[in-house]
Amino acid sequence: MVSTYIPALALVLLLWLYLYRPRHGDHQGVIPGPLLPVSEDDGDTPAKPTSSTTMARPKTEKPADDAPPPPSFGPSVTLRQGSYVGVTLFSSPRFPKSVDAFRGVPYAQDTSGENRFRPPQPLPESARIFNAVQWGKVCPAHGVVHRNMSEDCLNANIYRPAGLVDKDGNDADEKVRATNEKPRLPVVVYIHGGGFNMGHGAERNMASFVAWNEAPMVAVNFNYRVGALGFLPSEVTAREGLLNLGLRDQQMLLEWVRDNIEAFGGDPENVTIMGLSAGAHSVGHHLVYYSQLSTPAPFAKAILESGATTARAIFYPTHPRHLIQFREFLNAADAAGVPESDIISHLRTLPLETIVRASKTVWDKYANNVTWPFQPVIDGPNPLARSSRTVKTPSPIIPALPIASWLSSHHLQIPILTGYNTNEGSSFIPADHDDTPADFRTFFQTLMPSLSPRDLAQLESLYPDPATNPSSPYRTVPPGKGRQWARMDAAYSHYAYICPVLQTAHFMAAAANNNVYVYRYAATSTWGTANHADEAAVVVHDMEELGLGPGQKEKDLAGLRDVAVEMGGRWARFVVGRAGSPNGLPAEDGRARVDWPVFVSPFADGVGGEEPGRGDGKRLVFGEGNDERGGGRNPGVPVKEEMLSDLEKEACRFWWARVVLSEGMGTRVEEKGPTVKL
Repeated sequence: MVSTYIPALALVLLLWLYLYRPRHGDHQGVIPGPLLPVSEDDGDTPAKPTSSTTMARPKTEKPADDAPPPPSFGPSVTLRQGSYVGVTLFSSPRFPKSVDAFRGVPYAQDTSGENRFRPPQPLPESARIFNAVQWGKVCPAHGVVHRNMSEDCLNANIYRPAGLVDKDGNDADEKVRATNEKPRLPVVVYIHGGGFNMGHGAERNMASFVAWNEAPMVAVNFNYRVGALGFLPSEVTAREGLLNLGLRDQQMLLEWVRDNIEAFGGDPENVTIMGLSAGAHSVGHHLVYYSQLSTPAPFAKAILESGATTARAIFYPTHPRHLIQFREFLNAADAAGVPESDIISHLRTLPLETIVRASKTVWDKYANNVTWPFQPVIDGPNPLARSSRTVKTPSPIIPALPIASWLSSHHLQIPILTGYNTNEGSSFIPADHDDTPADFRTFFQTLMPSLSPRDLAQLESLYPDPATNPSSPYRTVPPGKGRQWARMDAAYSHYAYICPVLQTAHFMAAAANNNVYVYRYAATSTWGTANHADEAAVVVHDMEELGLGPGQKEKDLAGLRDVAVEMGGRWARFVVGRAGSPNGLPAEDGRARVDWPVFVSPFADGVGGEEPGRGDGKRLVFGEGNDERGGGRNPGVPVKEEMLSDLEKEACRFWWARVVLSEGMGTRVEEKGPTVKL
């Protein structure tokens, strides 16, 4: 009799392993709840081709014959667009508490066909029940349409502690429900990075963030259009009102969260938006955009990791760089001969593979010198190019030069947490052809063609040449790197990330009744440096992503785990509290609690003024001296307080005085507005 059951049990086990093999995002090693009747189309199978000439079919119409049936049980939620049944990720050594996950929930229509190169369209109402167990498709990138990619990619993943909320969004505990009908948990929405040309929402494991933090919350990550599909600046797209579509996707999501998150148990009045890199740049743009509106913003606090509105370059769509890259994109898509009036309609008829391949072709040409294509642009009136004016676009997302918006106080005045890593530039600067001082000068002249000979002389003095100056702090470089590498890393870090972050902190701190908290992440990894995005997995306590895999022990990353406790706990505290304070956590392992001081700017102004400000620029440093991720054994210091260095202050005065050389048309003569000191 026993032998009769063995094959059946083996079959059940194999089926369980197939349906719940690890995926990206909230997957690693976690048992995602009981067996549910899901389809084989779980996000790893090829996307079915969609018609390129007809309007994309809304998600809520009759499903295709092979659409997965909804699960018969599991956590569920009812929205105007339909009901969604998710899955429970049970507690484990990696997830201290169980989490309900709703994957692939759409927040806008399919963007293929006539919806390609158009703002996101809202979903219709529906009474159907949908499967939210499987991953949704991600937006196409990388030059190839992989099997988990589709233009039907505007979907979100929502996570909450298991067992707290019933299917109607009410408290699951009957006694609690009698006095408090809606749990109204704090909400955090993550906006992914990727240079606006790649990435997807599940790059940050928000299930881990929910599971590791004691205070209950609802977390959301999502996809938005990237590359040419999301950011195609040109005279043509400006006239058609089709600029910054990826940012409009993000705003559609934020407004979808405002309208729907209460059904998941979230509080729409206590939403924090959090972004890394391009995601943080995006958060900065939303701080400006929502200040233009008469209605409240769909978020109350913001976290910006390694990003700001004044980071890198924000040009008009008619800047020569964008016009050249647009023509190169058309050439790569074999659309160079199409009349200008027909370009957008023609691009809507092309195979998705052609668009994505052309996008990657142009990206590859400019990746090494960091003059990236397909970026956000100023979509307000352009005084230097009549063709970029448009009446079709609603409120511009980036209405003017970012620095002009900050100087005019055209931004929200809300609590923010922001910071950067010590070596932000190491991942971007050239690695194999920066051996001479001329390479250093050429790199920045390419980035900012309007730099004058005097500017370049000051730049070279600020970052002493290690080849000619024995006292230069940039003489030591990792194996295989050119002699100018460390020097270039420092300069690009300040230009593209550190000083823009501090510029945002300066202006936000100057606003009345504003809580601003600044950090520096210092734990090292590759090259013995703390690189761009190294903090990403630490913040959400995703130890497997950090390298703690099979065969390794917790002690191998004990110091970094302490950093994760410090960072994750403070990020969560900021999200949970309505006042936006990251303080108030208990001390860990007997260590004295280090409170996070409010940032008081040491600068007199945000545009390069020489006079000292009223503050000392205090911040927290996480992981100083830790080298475990790079194979070392030094646990370092989990958290400590420090002030901005003299070099950082001197560098920011230099870069802030030249911020307009990376905005608008990239010249010192720009649109009328607040005076920018040069």
